[in-house]
Amino acid sequence: MRVVQTTLTEAEHKMLEEYAKKNQKTIKEVLRQAIKNTVEGCIDPHDPIFTEPPSAKRTGKQENISENHDKYLYSETA
Repeated sequence: MRVVQTTLTEAEHKMLEEYAKKNQKTIKEVLRQAIKNTVEGCIDPHDPIFTEPPSAKRTGKQENISENHDKYLYSETA
């Protein structure tokens, strides 16, 4: 295991302490779960942004790719 250290304001610490107490957990347990909830599942390795080749065939200004990238990647209407 690794130790991670941070600084909280009094208000943040009080909120964390109250939440842990209310949920019958330790502060460590609450923080570990918060980290897992934040980090796990954030990146889908099959997302077309990571698997598809560039939509522009050449460099330089292309019509509307920056505005309509979702349309090109996810087949959504622009």
